[in-house]
Amino acid sequence: FKSRLKQLREGRSMTQEELASLLKVTRQAVGNYEQGNRFPKDENLLKSIADIFDVSLDYLLGRVDKNTKSDKLTDTVVFHYEDKKEKTYQTERVIAFNKILESVKDLPEEAIVKISEVIIELREAFNR
Repeated sequence: FKSRLKQLREGRSMTQEELASLLKVTRQAVGNYEQGNRFPKDENLLKSIADIFDVSLDYLLGRVDKNTKSDKLTDTVVFHYEDKKEKTYQTERVIAFNKILESVKDLPEEAIVKISEVIIELREAFNR
């Protein structure tokens, strides 16, 4: 768990502080999880971590090596964000965003890209 959590966090260019903010825990708690000094006691906290990184609990806990929850949908949107020079996992909105993605996963890739463009435009409009 400790190495998988750190790998997932760093893979999203996320700081411990940013992850802590999403999880509503301290930065020190995240550091302790990554060092193996502590383990999340709350089942909902583990589920939140899995949701933030769009992975299964089995993958997060190291029970399987392949993340079966991730698919082309998430990769498409993440790459689209990177094309727009956006950081993807910085706010609490990521959980809502993942729920949106899950609900449209059966749409053609073209439609998913269009949806992500609209979301980016809305986000930019709200941030002005």
